Amino acid sequence: MKLNQLSKSEARLVGIVAVMAVVLLNLVVFKYFSTTRAQLVLDASQKSTTLEGLRQLQKDFGFWEERAQWLQKAQPKLASDAEGGTLLNFLKESAAKNGLTLSKQQLVSSRNEAGVVAVPVQFELKGNWKSLCAFLTDLQAPERFIVVQQARLRVDAADATQMQCDFTVAKWFAPR
Repeated sequence: MKLNQLSKSEARLVGIVAVMAVVLLNLVVFKYFSTTRAQLVLDASQKSTTLEGLRQLQKDFGFWEERAQWLQKAQPKLASDAEGGTLLNFLKESAAKNGLTLSKQQLVSSRNEAGVVAVPVQFELKGNWKSLCAFLTDLQAPERFIVVQQARLRVDAADATQMQCDFTVAKWFAPR
């Protein structure tokens, strides 16, 4: 059957179907290319962010090298398991200096964590908010290598001006 043998209405119908097929094909192609373009833009953005991060790391490489050397020199080695007692004594002195009550202290055996040897101590503190902040400030010095691993703070049920805090604090030593 040839196109010129069709009646006028049949030829018009074939034309409409052909136009709709072309439009539908164009929509499919357009959707494919727009989806692909969006994915490419997203990938380019992620790669640009990654590249910028790598450039920043390269720029800061000297700083991190110095930091690693300082860490190797400054971080103490674990001499004995009595280091937990030394840490506990420091915590008691700091708590007393800041007007806090330290109780329920418990030494936990040392363990290897993420490239360091951690000597943790669990204890409970009671005192006001300002004293607690001063205590935490005393702990945080770069040369001390003391890390607050876990903290649970709550208002004392008996006295709303006092805080009760459960802490797990560890001193980090260089790996063995």
